[in-house]
Amino acid sequence: MTFYGGESLLSEITKKPSAFPSGGTKRLPFWGYVGVSKETKLMSDYKVLELVKHLCNVIADNRNDYRTISLILKRPLLLGAEMGVCEIVEEIIKSYPDAIWFTNEKNQNLYHLAVMNRQEKVFNLIYQMTDHKHLLLMSQDVDKNNILHLAENKLNVIAGAAFQMQRELQWYKEVENIVPAECKNEINCVGETPAVVFHKSHKKLVTEGEKWMKEAATSCIVAATVTATLVFQAAFGGTNGYNKLSVFMTFGFSDALSLFSSIAAAIIFMSIITARYKQDDFLEALPRKFILGVVVMFISITSMMVAFGTTVYQIFYEKKAYLMLGLVGVSACLPMLLFVASQFSLIWHLFIYTYRPGLFSKPSKRVLDQVIR
Repeated sequence: MTFYGGESLLSEITKKPSAFPSGGTKRLPFWGYVGVSKETKLMSDYKVLELVKHLCNVIADNRNDYRTISLILKRPLLLGAEMGVCEIVEEIIKSYPDAIWFTNEKNQNLYHLAVMNRQEKVFNLIYQMTDHKHLLLMSQDVDKNNILHLAENKLNVIAGAAFQMQRELQWYKEVENIVPAECKNEINCVGETPAVVFHKSHKKLVTEGEKWMKEAATSCIVAATVTATLVFQAAFGGTNGYNKLSVFMTFGFSDALSLFSSIAAAIIFMSIITARYKQDDFLEALPRKFILGVVVMFISITSMMVAFGTTVYQIFYEKKAYLMLGLVGVSACLPMLLFVASQFSLIWHLFIYTYRPGLFSKPSKRVLDQVIR
């Protein structure tokens, strides 16, 4: 059951999180699997899961030999919690329920490792164990850190220091809401409460987040100013020569909308630059302003291109230059497409992290209550 170096086959499998559905690389739903069909991926996942189930059952059959079972199962279980492989955690606990009490050399249990490594799926899975979760939540490691102390651990899993700070605050607030009240004011071996530990460990990230947010807002203000200048000039220079009232109304409305929305975007991004930048501002206030500013900016750019399109239509349609009209029309869509392509991933994830329910509020499809009881 073991390889050279003392690692078990189950541990070696756990080190390949991409082999499991929960440990694979996150993608947007419509991207699918690049180079691998969905059916092939599902079949591969199924075979790995069957192997894991078989190994867990074989190992747990000898229930009288706790030392041997612990020696083999502890490493893959704790590794699965660290790497977010829910299938490993689930199958080991199903086959050997006492495994929930396994800890590492620092006396850190599954909850501690899931929080430290920001593995919400694993945390949700274990949190369903209603009979034991409070005991696990209240436990401390060798340095007298409870789970709220360990929530200060930060990982660079999101692009942008400001959004990383938002994610850190979300984790801390979520853990704070579920731990017993006495854990919030417990002190560790150096006499610090969880709030003090979190504040001290994230000072640099707050500074980096402020710098990142101000630089991004400044760039957007420049873009909004350029857009406002262009459409303002077009409002006075492009109102003549329209033979159709509908074309003229379309131009006027889109040009005015682009002007007002670009000014609004500049004001929104200006409010981001002049914000207080307290630690809690990164949780909701700043991300919501940033999302609103980018959306308004997109409206401004889209409206500007519509105004441009009406002018092009007026010029080339009257001259029967339909090919040129089509080429210019397609070219007019490029700025909008480039804007979406460059900003969509960032705004999508920011929107999800800002407006979705709490990290631990979604029940897992894997229910371990009956197993643990």
